[in-house]
Amino acid sequence: MKDFSNKLVYITGGSSGIGLETARLLSSKGANVAIFARTKEKLDQARNDIERHRRSPDQYFHTMQVDVADNDDVHEKLKEAIIKFGVPDIIITSTGVGNADLFENIPHDAFDKLMKINVYGTRSVIAVLLPFMKDRGGQIVIISSVAGLMGMFGYTSYATSKYALVGLAECLRSELKRYDIAVTLVCPPEVQTPFLANEANIPPEAKAVKIFAGILQPGPVARTIVKAIGKKKFLVVPGLLAKLLFLNHRLTNGLATRFSSDIIVRLVRMMRRPG
Repeated sequence: MKDFSNKLVYITGGSSGIGLETARLLSSKGANVAIFARTKEKLDQARNDIERHRRSPDQYFHTMQVDVADNDDVHEKLKEAIIKFGVPDIIITSTGVGNADLFENIPHDAFDKLMKINVYGTRSVIAVLLPFMKDRGGQIVIISSVAGLMGMFGYTSYATSKYALVGLAECLRSELKRYDIAVTLVCPPEVQTPFLANEANIPPEAKAVKIFAGILQPGPVARTIVKAIGKKKFLVVPGLLAKLLFLNHRLTNGLATRFSSDIIVRLVRMMRRPG
């Protein structure tokens, strides 16, 4: 699918980061795009941005405020979106938040909030839209993370949520084949987005460990996502360093990545010792 003309794409978290960059690219390829997020001002700005990338004057673009952590709000707003915008051909679930800190520093409320946004938010969006897509087919793109493929120091809440999305995608992949709905799972490394700026409490050990997966700009990640949609690929790991890290993890059953991570953590701790 190189041409997205007349395809309607729903993108949650579409007002910033990977979601916005993917919306821009799909707009340039002729898609009609509806983006969903919590803040009206950001949605309005994003829509103007996406429209500037349009390929044809016949394309249309929509925005809608929704809080994916609120199941009732998701049901109400997305059913309204179906009536106003139409049934999507492609869903991209890009909403996500992070929390980088030591496990003992993360209270239940913070852990619960993250899970509701990252996991339940993705689940709720798909659950509402799936019945409308079953008779026509389509594609669902779930944005997880490299942290959903291997554990990382300082990411107990975030990685837990992203591992859950990997499991969800694996199950949906086989279940939805009977409806001709393809599932694509995207596991990028660190991406330079507003999400990254919020990692105020990240432990130094975590900073050192995650360097090995590399850091990407949203543009290359979006291009990888759109290419994967066109080929209906299941698992996609953007970035050469992240691909090599994941390959090493799989080939050694995780031994190599765990061993190297432990060494890095020890070195960072030694460097932090006074005297």
